[in-house]
Amino acid sequence: MNPHDRNGQEILSLSCLPIPPSAPNLQYTRNVKQILIIHGGDSYATYDRYLTDLKAKEIDYERLKPGRRWKDTVVEAFPAADVLTPSMPNSANAQFEEWRILFEKIIPFLKDDTRLIGHSLGAMFLTKYLHQYPLRQPVRQLILLAGGYNDEAHEYGSFTINSATGLEKSADEIHLFHSEDDFIVPFSELVKLQADLPTAVIHSFTDRNHFLDAEFPELIELLQQK
Repeated sequence: MNPHDRNGQEILSLSCLPIPPSAPNLQYTRNVKQILIIHGGDSYATYDRYLTDLKAKEIDYERLKPGRRWKDTVVEAFPAADVLTPSMPNSANAQFEEWRILFEKIIPFLKDDTRLIGHSLGAMFLTKYLHQYPLRQPVRQLILLAGGYNDEAHEYGSFTINSATGLEKSADEIHLFHSEDDFIVPFSELVKLQADLPTAVIHSFTDRNHFLDAEFPELIELLQQK
């Protein structure tokens, strides 16, 4: 794959990525059995801050309509897989402890070939949780999309990360995705995650914002990796 698409976007194809020693030759499959996606949300330090932001928030009429999401393309690409998309509690004003309780009810269902994906606040949740509570059985891939860390200019509430070290205990592979033009989570947060996770594979983009597009072919390609 050309490292630049037709729009000049900088992407990393799987052929350019570091290959784990345990997998000298990349192979691809549609026989993924389980994909778990943890969605994003908002979190605030106090309830008053949440109310203030809620009152100031403007409604985008078009976003009120049902729309196609990249999650839909994951379901379509892996018809034989169990694609799990749990609704995490109170995502408009999320609390880490509430998400922890629900996630720990899901963990017993995870398999060793699971692909675990977190987007935005979901990526922060998985990072913080797995740092504190490593999985007994590592998943096949941990994929963190546009995750924050501890930027003081942004409101992360109880999901603020102090350290992301040790996530290697919970996954055979770790992949970090971020775009330089992300208007929600600054690109500089990726650098902090990378410092804590030196073995993670970095997927850097220039114009994919917060990964809100309806298509995500690079993610599909990664999930197809055995």
